[in-house]
Amino acid sequence: MHLYSFVGYCQPRRSMYNFLILSVMLVILVSLGSGLFFLVRDRGKTQRTVIALSVRVASSLLLLALLGWGFAFKYIS
Repeated sequence: MHLYSFVGYCQPRRSMYNFLILSVMLVILVSLGSGLFFLVRDRGKTQRTVIALSVRVASSLLLLALLGWGFAFKYIS
């Protein structure tokens, strides 16, 4: 396999990988905003704030894993 054909093969994967990373970052921001909204609105009487912040922590861990994978396999330079 020639080097140039390999570079062309990896390009769609990189753009899809970048889209996945941006999507996870968007989930983190939405979860952070909803956690703030539930904190102000419910005043700590429901578990919705805890759930929203748990989703944010899980999404942050997923983002960290995706970034590590991307750097390890050269999807991110």
